[in-house]
Amino acid sequence: MFRKSLVFLLGASMVLSLAGCGGSSGGGEDTSKDYVQETKSDGDKKVISFYSWSEMAEQDFDKAVIAQYEKEHPDVDVVENFIPYNEYLSKMNTMAAADSMPDVFKLPEANVMEWGTKGAVLDLKPLYDKVGIKPEEKMLESAIFRSGDNIWGAGCNLATLALYYNKDLLKEAGIEFPSTDADNPWSWTEFVENAKKLTKDGNGKHSGEDGFDSDNISVYGTMMPTDWVVYMPLLYSNGSGIASKDGTKLEINTEKGVEVIQSIADLSLKEQCAPSVAMAKGAFADKSTMLMNGQVAMLIDGSWALSNYTNEGFDVGVAQIPAFSQPANMSWTAGICMSPKDADNEEAFDFYCYYTDFNNAITAAKENNVGLGGLPQTFDVFDGGENEKAWKSTYTKVDESENCDAFKNILIHEGTRLGENVTLKNFPVIVDNTIVPLLDNVWLGEQTAEEALGSLDVSSELQGTWN
Repeated sequence: MFRKSLVFLLGASMVLSLAGCGGSSGGGEDTSKDYVQETKSDGDKKVISFYSWSEMAEQDFDKAVIAQYEKEHPDVDVVENFIPYNEYLSKMNTMAAADSMPDVFKLPEANVMEWGTKGAVLDLKPLYDKVGIKPEEKMLESAIFRSGDNIWGAGCNLATLALYYNKDLLKEAGIEFPSTDADNPWSWTEFVENAKKLTKDGNGKHSGEDGFDSDNISVYGTMMPTDWVVYMPLLYSNGSGIASKDGTKLEINTEKGVEVIQSIADLSLKEQCAPSVAMAKGAFADKSTMLMNGQVAMLIDGSWALSNYTNEGFDVGVAQIPAFSQPANMSWTAGICMSPKDADNEEAFDFYCYYTDFNNAITAAKENNVGLGGLPQTFDVFDGGENEKAWKSTYTKVDESENCDAFKNILIHEGTRLGENVTLKNFPVIVDNTIVPLLDNVWLGEQTAEEALGSLDVSSELQGTWN
């Protein structure tokens, strides 16, 4: 469900009608060319088209929710179409240009606001008003794609970041587990010191000890969080970010931003408690496996990684990410949107509401024995009662109650904000195309963060925020 932002395929090639790139489909039957709204199937059922990029376990989950909805609504036939992720936006562009958008469809988080403002997705506020629903009273703010008075979509779940750790390795090193209280995370200094204590060479010596052999490390304390999705909330914890909150001024190149980026690089280059960036992309690429195998003691990763551990029955620890000066994190979601031609399609909106209600996701996961794609985004799941108990019970291979509590505390914490991958205009151009390649030199130790970021100028690309 949650991947790094897809590169915009709209950009300069996008005209008012969203005439976009062509593309071929795959990963399932493609019915988009022949799709006509109000089509009736055998038995005079109402047909709702649904498009997604999900695959494997995530696709199994989508199909389970759809089957559940059809069972409860026998007069409706939801026709699902699954397009490979790397072809998805191209396909949506083609359908938009042909004025044949699906009734309900997923959209990467960085695209929802732009597509909404250009008329490619439906403003859902009138439909919400018609049925008396106020999304802000049902969902966490970061699950709603809103600009001004418009609502362009919502998420069916949420993602955030967490510190994962191998409990056995921390016990062995005599390190107390970090608190699940999002108000009291480890400081960055505590995180680094503990990572050094957890790092061991072949002779059992730790990073920083006399005689430590950095060329013969058997256990690394952590890994460098070099993905923007991971270092962005670390920037927030230091009162910084990619850009200012109004999106008009760069912040990653300020003193506070540089401190965070250099501190990340120093985990490998100076503190010797993390593998090099080359190793992280090679032998240590499957970082969840490295943590389960005891080759890495702790790491910062997305909430989606929890399934990597639960599927293996591994009792992983979860806590708030370390903080530089204040507890902070971010949350976001992929968008669930509707065709701009569906303003009067009550059945499609009903399915949309069903799909974006996490309680239905819980039921589908339990009855079909499929994993949940993300974390709850609806308030009523965090009720401390039966709904929350039902969510926790979907994890059957290992008791995840404590980890669910940790994620709940992170999501509802006042320091958790909507990520700039949603709010910042031109995000892929600024981050993916400019900042990411620039920082490769820092991770490799070829430049300091100050040297790399000091000359960074994306003023022509900063266009503010969507909300």
